[in-house]
Parts: sequence; structure tokens; C-alpha cells
Amino acid sequence: MDVEFANPSMESVILSEESVPRRTLRKRVTTSKGSSLRFKPASVSAITARHGTTSEDNLKKKAYKQAFLQSAARAQSERETRVREVKKRALAITSTGKTPATSRQRLVMQMVYDEITPYPDEAWVSQLGVIINREYHQVKNWFSNQRQKDARDSRQHTPQPATPASLEASLCKITCDGRDLRLRTAALNSCRAEDWSDTFFDEVVMIYNFRLLAKHSQEEAMAALVESEPDVAIPL
Repeated sequence: MDVEFANPSMESVILSEESVPRRTLRKRVTTSKGSSLRFKPASVSAITARHGTTSEDNLKKKAYKQAFLQSAARAQSERETRVREVKKRALAITSTGKTPATSRQRLVMQMVYDEITPYPDEAWVSQLGVIINREYHQVKNWFSNQRQKDARDSRQHTPQPATPASLEASLCKITCDGRDLRLRTAALNSCRAEDWSDTFFDEVVMIYNFRLLAKHSQEEAMAALVESEPDVAIPL
């Protein structure tokens, strides 16, 4: 059905009103398509890939940490077993309880006291006892008596006597095979703190003890030679 307008201008007004939304919509669409964004949103696949990588990294870190803790626990367990075995050997050394230490045994213990530590722990006391063939408690008591002796000597020679606290203050704390130790400065001057271990201590004491044994054997051989042939000149 055709509608006639009495006023021709009314028709143009209606037509213009009907065409406005279309033109506006077309302009909005064109504007949206023609606009340029400085930051484009990442695609879903890219976001998923990034999250996947982060998740994999976290799993790797967790696995590495768990493996490290297991390795540390296993090493600590092995060390404790080794210490118990060495201490058992040191406790089994025959002793009457009042047997005086030999010259060699005293020299080795004095070297440890003066140059390494006056506070050897259970492991080092056990190792020292096995090396010099002296019972565990005898070695432990010797170090305790030596610390008391040094304290008495300090009281006699200084107006302000040295105390256990002052002795400890002169030592350096390190971590050795998972536990804390207090070493002399001389020990750290000859070997870095991180290089000290039960194995290294064992080697140091064994080498020193071996040198004393070799020297003692040489002196005995010289003495035997002098007794058998008094006129033979002994090389110095």
C-alpha cells in the first residue's frame, strides 16, 4: 500500500531518519575495522604454550629439589653409619684406663689441638683414636684436660684469665659434612673452610702420624747401629 504525503518535505525527513542508524552502524563498523591497536592480544595457543612452559619448569625445579634432599639425606645417613663404625673400633681398643700416652700419641693429639681444633667432635675423636691406637674416652679426656691446663696456665700468666668463652671466640665456625665445627685460624689458612671434611682430617692426621712413625723407626735403627758398631760414624 502506497502512502502519499501531503507535504513532500515530510517524506524526506522520514527517509533521512530511517537511514541514520544504517549510516551510523556502517560508520562504527568501519571505525572499528580501521582502528590500529598498539598492543595486540595474544592468541589462546600462545597463552597456553606459556603456561605449559612455566608448569614444566616448576615440575623440573621440584624434581631437582627433591633429588637434592634425598641425596643429602642419603649422604648424612651414610656418614652417621661410618661414624658409628669408627667409634666402635675406637671403643674396642684395649686399654686399662690409666695407660699413659706414648710420645707419638701425645705429639699427634697436640698437633690436632694446636693447629686444627681444641674441640674435636665425636667423629674426629674416633678417627684420631683409631689412627694413633688409643681408646676413645682416653682421647676425649686428653683434649678436655688440655683445655683445662691451658686455662690454668693463662690464669698464672695474665691478670685476666682466659675463659672457655674467650677460647671459643678465637676459633672460626665452619660447616663440615653437615655439622658445625670450631677450627683454629691456622687450619683455615692452610685449607679453605669448604674443603675440610672427615676424609681430609683423616688424611692430615694419618700423614703426621706416619711421619712420626718413620722418624721413630729411623732413630731406633740408628741406635741399634751404634750399639752394634760403636766406631761407625752416624750421618746427620
